[in-house]
This record gives sequence, C-alpha cells and structure tokens, in this order.
Amino acid sequence: MVSATSHTRKDYQTLQELETVLSKLNQTLNDIEASRVAEQDDIGAIDHHWHSRWRVYPQDVQLSITLAAAAAADTFGDWVLIIPLNTVPFDFDIIGIVVETANTNLTTYFAQLGYNTINAEPGANMEMGERRFRIAEQPIRNASEILQIRSQEVPANSTVWGRLKAS
Repeated sequence: MVSATSHTRKDYQTLQELETVLSKLNQTLNDIEASRVAEQDDIGAIDHHWHSRWRVYPQDVQLSITLAAAAAADTFGDWVLIIPLNTVPFDFDIIGIVVETANTNLTTYFAQLGYNTINAEPGANMEMGERRFRIAEQPIRNASEILQIRSQEVPANSTVWGRLKAS
C-alpha cells in the first residue's frame, strides 16, 4: 500500500507538470494566433494602400483650391477647405497634392494639410501631412505632377484643409 501511495503521488506530480506544460503550450498557441491576426491586419492595410482607388478633389475640374500664403514671409495663410464634411465615408489618407499654377516670385513653399471631424478648421495636433517644395520660373512655371505627401489616416467623413506659407 505504501508503494501504491508513492506511485499515486508521483502520478499526481506528473499530472501537475503536464498541466503546466499544456498551459504554456496553450499560451504559446494563443500568442501565435494573435501574431497571425496582427500580421493579416498589417497585410490588409498595406494591400488597401496599394489597391485602393484614388480620388481627386475637387471633383469638378472647373473648380480649384487656392492656398494663399500670408503677406509676411514664413507665415501660414488661412486654412482653406479642400474636402467638405461627410464626403468620404471611410478612413483615408492623402497621397499627394497637385500644383497647377504658382507665383514664382515666391520660390519656396511649405504646404500643410489638416483635418477635423466636424465642420471647422483643424485644431491643435490635427495636422496630417506637410510638403516643402519650389517652383522655378525656368524651365517651367506651371506644374501639374503630383507632389507626394505622407499623411496620417484621416477618420471617415472628416473635413480636409490646407494652408500655405512661402519665402
């Protein structure tokens, strides 16, 4: 009987050790699954960026957005609405801006984009992207190519605003 009790204790210890190992194994499997899901989310975000449809604003080609620098050098002009509230019903980001005409007397520009979730100018820390650029008088005064900009993701239905400063 003593040996049976000893054997039962040993079995109990072995079971406890197995439960500990199984618990660790389950935690490892849960960690692997969480990592897999996170990687799928990352891949989905990358895929969305590369395969999402581009949109241009304003949609009416006869309209344009005019960003004007303040009279004083290196001072932002007023915020100008680019995308109205409730126009884009999903999260989005800005990939670039197009300069169609520029005053080449002011050679260095600094454009800033901002957003707001209400119909108001961007508040503190609502800037979402910036771009510094120059437009030379020669060989070409007018530009129409996209200037890349890296913006943060903008919440669905938000407004997008722009402002400019110049040298």
